[in-house]
Amino acid sequence: MRLQRATEVVGVDPEVARRIARACQGGPVPTEQVARLANLDSSEVTRLLEQLAVAGFVERSNPVEAAGRGGVRWCATLRGGALANASFLKPIARAKAQVLLNGVLERAAAYNADPGKPLWIERISVFGSFLNPDATDFGDIDLNVILVDREPDDPHARNRYSRATRRRFRNIVEELAWPGIEARRILKNRSGYISIHQEDIARFTDRSDVVFERVPRAVTG
Repeated sequence: MRLQRATEVVGVDPEVARRIARACQGGPVPTEQVARLANLDSSEVTRLLEQLAVAGFVERSNPVEAAGRGGVRWCATLRGGALANASFLKPIARAKAQVLLNGVLERAAAYNADPGKPLWIERISVFGSFLNPDATDFGDIDLNVILVDREPDDPHARNRYSRATRRRFRNIVEELAWPGIEARRILKNRSGYISIHQEDIARFTDRSDVVFERVPRAVTG
């Protein structure tokens, strides 16, 4: 997804809309936290969240009536994930997009080959405009990335890994989230053209191609 600075996203400044979508990634996120992460007033962010929700960029993860019992929490949808990863960069040609995708696959293999990592990159699927054979340029490459724990029976494996990095975390939630954040950053390699999604894309599209698997599927027939 590519943004233009002079073009609003459903009536919202594109940079503000992107900040809100990013704040809602990895949700459910309380409204107050969205406001803090997006650097907006609480009253303002509520109105903007409603606008983005109507357009399908975010969604409530609990009923409206729950607002009085802990507040409304928000999640980015698949469309919201695309917005969160959107850039103001110029489109790239298919050849360049393929080079970037190849780089992602190489980094995925290298990550899985590192015995010190706490996660497996289980599968990467490409979806969206990249699968259109008639498309010649792209604002980004949409990838669905599935991460799983290497030690699923050890509930503290992620914590130990995060603490060993000596990074500072405000709470245990951030500590637990760090391995996944790191894996996604490694795959992106700072490229604004690579959009990584972890939502269940089957809810939104029935067209995707698996381009990487830790354990290749057996060929049948």
